[in-house]
Amino acid sequence: MSKTKSLYWFSLLLLGFFIYSCKVQENETEKVKIRLKPHPTKFLVQQLLDNEFKFNTLSTKASFTYDNGKTTSFKAHLRIRKDSAIWVSITPLLGIEMARVLITQDTVKIINRSSSEYFVGDYDYLNTMFGADLDYQMIEALLTGNSLDFEINDKIYSSIDRKKDFYFVSTEKKRKVRKEIKKDKGKIKTQAQALWLDPITFKINELLLTTPQSDNSLNCVYTNFKNPINSNTPQDSIVNQLVPHDLHYILKTDTTNTIDIEYSKITLDNFLTFPFNIPEKYEQIKQ
Repeated sequence: MSKTKSLYWFSLLLLGFFIYSCKVQENETEKVKIRLKPHPTKFLVQQLLDNEFKFNTLSTKASFTYDNGKTTSFKAHLRIRKDSAIWVSITPLLGIEMARVLITQDTVKIINRSSSEYFVGDYDYLNTMFGADLDYQMIEALLTGNSLDFEINDKIYSSIDRKKDFYFVSTEKKRKVRKEIKKDKGKIKTQAQALWLDPITFKINELLLTTPQSDNSLNCVYTNFKNPINSNTPQDSIVNQLVPHDLHYILKTDTTNTIDIEYSKITLDNFLTFPFNIPEKYEQIKQ
């Protein structure tokens, strides 16, 4: 069995690593025109960090739609322990599990029940295969709508994007980001992150990552923000804990693929387990 096929489920869940898109977010409710007030870059970055989604554990059901010229849809259960583990159980038909994934800080494990195979390896192997620079923090952030390693002391640019009515915050100037989107000359020469922030909530509405070494890019669009449910905490105490329930990704490496994820209700801070038992007869996929 080819490496590409054996890691089929895994590639769907990792969401690709770098993508390209010109898609503009449309709010679920009627968009209200507001006049954006200029703010210093440090203020915008601090607002971004203060309003990021915070949790200890997270669980939800999700619908995935994957399109690479042929559309594939499936259901999954997702569990996350902050900065520790991401667990996914994929159930495409009749609730019967077909694959299971466990991602930790240094290890990736996959069970593919349809082929009686499993994979246990590190990120180096996967990054070489996919031409990316993937780590645990990136995957967790992409699944929860948070930023990737943005620090107040980094060299960061900001402005108002009046075409989208969002604040623009990036490690590169906006004109370079626009050239990258259009693939014009003078493209970004270093790995970069660009964010478009909602002017009221300061949540990320769109994210663009670029990596010039492999000429790949990643664009994420987040919509349908809701408060999660926490059975152990009064609901009014998490009123500002907005998290996107609709996530759109366009993956561009050698080919262009799209992934859409729709979360049902998200539950926080319950006790969760992350079971991962490999059947004895399963064949290991070698690195």
